[in-house]
Amino acid sequence: MSQSSNPEASQTPSALARIWSGLKAYLTDWRNLLGHALLGVVFVVVAVWAPISLWLKLVIIAVLITFNVLRMRLKNKNTQAKESAAE
Repeated sequence: MSQSSNPEASQTPSALARIWSGLKAYLTDWRNLLGHALLGVVFVVVAVWAPISLWLKLVIIAVLITFNVLRMRLKNKNTQAKESAAE
């Protein structure tokens, strides 16, 4: 009787596991780290000459994260397609 009959409760660990694995993959990819480091340097340089608003910085970071996630998904899709073609 330790198992729950609630379907949402059984999906929560898998959803959390998916989020954790995606976050771990995102944070350990060297291209993502390089992109965020370069963006940070650009923000520091720009802040010295022309301060930009916090909202603009947040929008730029969100766009960078979106492009990185799309790049990672495309890379995984291409890798899976090559593996299935090799079989």
